Amino acid sequence: MKRKSKLIISILGMLLLASCTTAPLTGRKQLKLVSDESVARDSVESYRQFINEASSKNLLANDTADGRRLKEIGGRISRAVEKYMNENGMSKKVNSLNWEFNLIKSNEMNAFAMPGGKIAFFTGIMPVLKTDGGIAFVMGHEIGHVIGGHHAEGKSNRLTAGVVMIGKGVVDVLTGGATEAISNDLIGQGLQIGLLKFNRTQEYEADKYGMIFMAMAGYNPEEAIKVQERMAEKGSGKGSDFLSTHPSSDKRIQALKDFLPEAMKYYRK
Repeated sequence: MKRKSKLIISILGMLLLASCTTAPLTGRKQLKLVSDESVARDSVESYRQFINEASSKNLLANDTADGRRLKEIGGRISRAVEKYMNENGMSKKVNSLNWEFNLIKSNEMNAFAMPGGKIAFFTGIMPVLKTDGGIAFVMGHEIGHVIGGHHAEGKSNRLTAGVVMIGKGVVDVLTGGATEAISNDLIGQGLQIGLLKFNRTQEYEADKYGMIFMAMAGYNPEEAIKVQERMAEKGSGKGSDFLSTHPSSDKRIQALKDFLPEAMKYYRK
């Protein structure tokens, strides 16, 4: 029985190892059981449903001054992203980006980007971002999750969680319940904590992308630090760094400051 359980664990391990890729910016190892392209196809459909619903409820604010501003900044950032990708061995993925920018009427202080180049900002975040540079950083950050492959990585991690739970169940049977002392609930909670949609490592990577993209688009990356300071004042990012999908404000601001010299190399006034 022990030999069978070891064999199953070894097979699972080999499958996961074979699915590892390298993050473009930092070089860290990523688990990719699904492709960025497949995630993009699914995301575009979800985004379209979201925008159609917002439109039916008269929640689109694209014809406002902020809506036009968002689209203009989006044009500059998207060109910078494509330039960066073409210069860094990702030119094949440029064709999968069909850019779209929408501003949604909501008090929520948030924004997101989905694979396929689909961007949405909520009006609630605009007063905090304040400047064009602030908008450019957050947009670059959200697009950074896409370029960094974080959506596919997150989906792969969730699939892995399921595989691990199935694998444990099989081993329980083969070993006559010898592993039942390890609570399934505890494993599930641990996996949920360790495999969050965007974990702290991914958030730091997205911040770096955000600074690079805004700099390439002609926005001073120093504004990224000011934006995060304003977000901290509003209460975003405060609290414990433990079990959080985002780094604490102090750590995040310091990381932005540390990366600023590198980002300035891309700055085009």
